[in-house]
Amino acid sequence: MILPFPRWHQAWQAGELVGALDRGDPPIVHLVRFPSLAINHAVLLFGYDADEAGIRFHIYDPNRPDAPGELFYDRASRTFRMPANTYFEGGDVDAYWIYHNWIY
Repeated sequence: MILPFPRWHQAWQAGELVGALDRGDPPIVHLVRFPSLAINHAVLLFGYDADEAGIRFHIYDPNRPDAPGELFYDRASRTFRMPANTYFEGGDVDAYWIYHNWIY
């Protein structure tokens, strides 16, 4: 990673993730806070709820396997947010789909 993630890309990425879930293809998503190292983690998305405000993704977090977690996408700011937990203080994150197909 050498460049930050533009908001248009995060909006596009949110749509791609919803499309994957609608097809039954649960994506693995890398969460970062560029250029900070506050979070550098991957989660599995397995569902979502959407409304006018945004999209609430349901996640499996290997650091917290006991219960599902959440990753929220805010449509107005075109920003992903993750709540605080034992390893992350919570707040804005950048998200991108990894292991998307046989090429990457």
